[in-house]
Amino acid sequence: METTNTHFQLSYQIQDEAFRLAQAGNCNLYISISSKAVRFAVVDVERNKFVVLEDYELISVFTPLQVAEQLTLIADQSPILQEQRWLNVRISVSNQHFTLVPETLFDPAHQEDYLRLHSDLNSQQEVTLIYRHTSLEAVNIFAIDGVLYRMAQSLYPERSVQFLHQTSALIKSKLHQAERTAGHSMYIFVERNYVTIVVVSEGGLQFCNVFHYLSPEDFIYYIIFVMQEQKMNPEQETITAWGDITHDSSLFNILKKYIRQVRLGKKPADISYSYKFDDMFEHRYFELYSMHFCE
Repeated sequence: METTNTHFQLSYQIQDEAFRLAQAGNCNLYISISSKAVRFAVVDVERNKFVVLEDYELISVFTPLQVAEQLTLIADQSPILQEQRWLNVRISVSNQHFTLVPETLFDPAHQEDYLRLHSDLNSQQEVTLIYRHTSLEAVNIFAIDGVLYRMAQSLYPERSVQFLHQTSALIKSKLHQAERTAGHSMYIFVERNYVTIVVVSEGGLQFCNVFHYLSPEDFIYYIIFVMQEQKMNPEQETITAWGDITHDSSLFNILKKYIRQVRLGKKPADISYSYKFDDMFEHRYFELYSMHFCE
């Protein structure tokens, strides 16, 4: 695919001094793709440690084709993405085209039918994929635009690339480290114009959805709405937030206005991080870190 228009900028880049591309055969590569960013990280599996992270912001990108074009341009200049010898390659996509179905009800022949109940699936342009949550006995059915799917696959033509929906990574990570406490707990993952809301109880996952917001008022409306549906009391509950949100942002301020206790989350446990990661906010890049708990 030929294009000469660059619509991205490198927002953040860190790499452990001990990491070499020659070690790729002992490392996993995790790539997160959304309409706003392309991010990737490398885990040294032998040391169980994150050693590389790069974050590219997409600017004036509006269509999946444009995202695919920018992914290609980023790969053209990135030795990390050009490397082929990775132990595992996982790619997560962020969109609203997903649904969770109980394993007992799942029929592969009807996976597109399940998805059509929850999103405007275009089977001519989108590819429908699944990710099995064995611990939940559920299947995440999701769609990715075909041009983006093919472009991402073409980066690693001789590898079996694992695709998953971003919600699956968040769910796996959250349940992996969740404290089994009575009642419901709400967790949110914030992106520019999108918020993923996850509710977990002692019985496991109770709710997961992705909402599109245009203002802080939209943002808090969806959170309060889900709390009401889940019979959670804003005066008593604590919400944990990850993602693109800061203490001084309008989103955090409106959360504090309506929710009694709001805290920013931490990096997942059971995995270590190069000291280079110490300078970053703990709640950032949770979607990348969470991919490590998928299989």
